Amino acid sequence: MTTPARFIVTSAPPNPNGDLHIGHLSGPFLGADVLTRFLRQTGQDVVHVGYADDFSCYVTRRARELDRPASEVAHVFGSRMEQTLGLGNMAQDYFTHPLREPVHSEIVQRMFGELWRRGVFEVRELPTYWCIECGRYLYEAEMRGRCQFCARPSDGIYCEECGLPQDSTGLREPQCTACGTTSLEIRSQRRIVFPLEDYRSRLCEHYRSQPLRPRLRGYLDEMLSRPLPATPVSRVADYGVQVPLDGWEGNILDTWYSGIFGYIAATLAHGRACGQGDGGLAAWTAPDTRVAHFIGFDCSFSHAILWPALLMAHGQFTLPSYVITNEFYRLEGEKFSTSRGHAIWGNDLLRRIPADLLRFYLCLTGPETELSNFAAKDFAQTVNEQVVAPLTGWLWSVFGLAGRAWGATVADVAPRRDCRLADLAETMPARVGEALDPDRFSPRQAAEHLLTAFQALPPALDELGSVTADTDRDALLALHLELLATLAVVAAPIMPTFSSEVAKALGLRTVDSLRPTLPWPSHGKRLLTPGHRIGAEPPALFQPVVM
Repeated sequence: MTTPARFIVTSAPPNPNGDLHIGHLSGPFLGADVLTRFLRQTGQDVVHVGYADDFSCYVTRRARELDRPASEVAHVFGSRMEQTLGLGNMAQDYFTHPLREPVHSEIVQRMFGELWRRGVFEVRELPTYWCIECGRYLYEAEMRGRCQFCARPSDGIYCEECGLPQDSTGLREPQCTACGTTSLEIRSQRRIVFPLEDYRSRLCEHYRSQPLRPRLRGYLDEMLSRPLPATPVSRVADYGVQVPLDGWEGNILDTWYSGIFGYIAATLAHGRACGQGDGGLAAWTAPDTRVAHFIGFDCSFSHAILWPALLMAHGQFTLPSYVITNEFYRLEGEKFSTSRGHAIWGNDLLRRIPADLLRFYLCLTGPETELSNFAAKDFAQTVNEQVVAPLTGWLWSVFGLAGRAWGATVADVAPRRDCRLADLAETMPARVGEALDPDRFSPRQAAEHLLTAFQALPPALDELGSVTADTDRDALLALHLELLATLAVVAAPIMPTFSSEVAKALGLRTVDSLRPTLPWPSHGKRLLTPGHRIGAEPPALFQPVVM
């Protein structure tokens, strides 16, 4: 990876129609946070942004179910989501709430206007489902049926299973989600569309050498091998960002179209909040900016095809360098389901257990390239036996011995080099760093490397107690302290609280006092040099997890 001027990292915008469960957290939110932390440790300038999809039709559907105003539903659940991300140490640098922050609608309408004036869009008459009972057109969350391609249950736009976009009347066995009727008419409707096919060759060229996970690579190869569908960007509705054109009153810009401009708006808002004026917008036009999107696979069409094509049509913005997907995370072998109550809510769980332990387990078992599963019993057993127990015992032994032998000051002695722990301390930064490099990003592999280290930790007191010569003891103690410091640094992207507390106890210096960041270890350079002061005792970190 070369060194760019900056990174923009994004997380797919959640629909604020409920809280975030651990299935949500295991994907784009944790992945984006881990990459952001790692990049900062390696000296990159990074801003991590996102927003709540306040104008999503899933919000209006939920509002109807709760008999509350859509704006209230978006506000309550959007605030709760942001709180959950904070509890998980996954808070973004800026998380926009479009209903109460005009910058979102401002940018969405501004970008639409620029594209409209350039003649990018077309106006077409498209067939659209009409519910006779409700007296309205149906889109996306307002209807349910089966995907026209894979026949799996799907709403009326992008299939969660295969990720393919449905034609405007392509959904099989459509049913209105409000009244339940299957008696739907097909009516013609004037809509603004984006001729996506015009950009297919440029999309092929863009992705020719880009690093992609296997399923997304296959998806793009298949989609880009044939003509792309013209994509509607407007629809009739009274809730959303209005189409800013005369004669289009009562029409809004679909959130699947406007999402990329939501990211740009959040970056702009972050820059303004930090006193940079409109510098955040300039970051999207700089040639040395790299953009990394984190998404569930079901968002592949928007993030990997539609949105890059819109940026191509605009002509000034940076295209994504990375689109990092994840698959579904199951709970006890079954799909998460809010309606059936089959979920573990992040807000509830993170108030009872340390965030680091959940983050570590989600990285270790996360659905990077295939379906994976969260099992409460396995979670508790794994973190208690393989993380909490070895780390806690080892920490107390190392700090206790350092205090007794050296008076909490690192002695002028070289760490021992001829043993397994020395090899671990030397190779761990490269192994974890390679796993977290955006070109091959895998928090799962990084967590596996950390787990290997935890499993290798001996009870330091027993090991050192058998050493009789002072020089041998000091060399071994120096190695244990250096290994601890190395662990604190390389675990920081996945276990930030553990890292921060151990770093404080060891007196490690951060490179950013505003966002404390431990620099990634340099090969061959000691983190703890002779005379370095350390704390008298280790930090109290973890209690065993009880589920």
